[in-house]
Amino acid sequence: MVDDCPADRRLFEILLRETYGPRLEFFEEGTATCGLEACRARRPDCLLLDYKLPDLTGIEFLRRLRADESADFPEFAVVMLTGLASGQVAAAALKGGAQDYLPKSPMTAEVLSLGIEKATQKVTLLRTLKAERDRLADSLAEKEVLLKEVHHRVKNNFQVIASLLRLQANVFENNEEICRPLRESQSRVESMALVHEQLYQGDSLREVDMARHASQLAANMFYSYGIDQTRISWHVDIEPLSLAIDQAIPVGLILNELFSNALRHAFPGNRSGSIWIEGFVDQDRVVLSVRDDGIGVPEASGPSTRGSVGLQIIGVLTRQLKGRIELERGPDTTFRLIFPKEQRVNAIHRLAKSAGSGR
Repeated sequence: MVDDCPADRRLFEILLRETYGPRLEFFEEGTATCGLEACRARRPDCLLLDYKLPDLTGIEFLRRLRADESADFPEFAVVMLTGLASGQVAAAALKGGAQDYLPKSPMTAEVLSLGIEKATQKVTLLRTLKAERDRLADSLAEKEVLLKEVHHRVKNNFQVIASLLRLQANVFENNEEICRPLRESQSRVESMALVHEQLYQGDSLREVDMARHASQLAANMFYSYGIDQTRISWHVDIEPLSLAIDQAIPVGLILNELFSNALRHAFPGNRSGSIWIEGFVDQDRVVLSVRDDGIGVPEASGPSTRGSVGLQIIGVLTRQLKGRIELERGPDTTFRLIFPKEQRVNAIHRLAKSAGSGR
């Protein structure tokens, strides 16, 4: 108890011994300076603190006391005592870090012990919540490590499949009818592998940066097809856009099909030109497009016509995204994918952020 009145300290010790008997360890100080030193040395279960002290107010005492605590919860309970039955003083005490507030008069053993019990229960509850929060944060961190490992292994498995397809294509390199579908399947598998690689290597286990994904996709495809970049160039201009894996994989596959179609058909012979992958978010819609300045698309062809496996894949995946695909002809040929952005609130992720920030 920190109180400048010896009579009050004696009275409160008597009242406490009525409740706690020989179990009670009671220490007392008459000034804030000595009280702070005693609290730092003894770390009591509960501090009874007078609102008015000769060298500091109780609120200033609490501020200095809490500044010493490194944890984000109080190390012990504080009950503010005052001779002023003021709601304003009570509010200031609770805001300053006290767990309870009691007027000194009238005071009984029952009222005092009840106030101490309530204050210590609050601190115990805070400690329990902190321990549970830490346990959940540790469990989440462990699961995220395991999930990273899953993405890593899935990526490795996709790369093995892509390598097998590449080897098989090399066997039939003189047979374009067999080699081409194998190369296309290889690029599709590599597109899915890129998603898992980014989830494994990046900061987020839940969302894929589509600008980064599109750049990696274009670079890989130019290498896979052996394109001369002095003849055909590629550009990615996508506003900051992250998609959950459920959307990132079908979107990546669609971009793969559209980009590979442009590479194979837009620039026949030695024709030169450029391919752009562009994208932005319009309210809750995502708009992604693949544009080229090649020879254009024949009038009989388009995203709605049934033809190659690639077009069928685009149609199926577009329906999966609940979107649509548009073809714009002109000086440039543009295939535009429009679909609603998936909105998800991950409660575990919020908890992890809270745990990390100490809130």
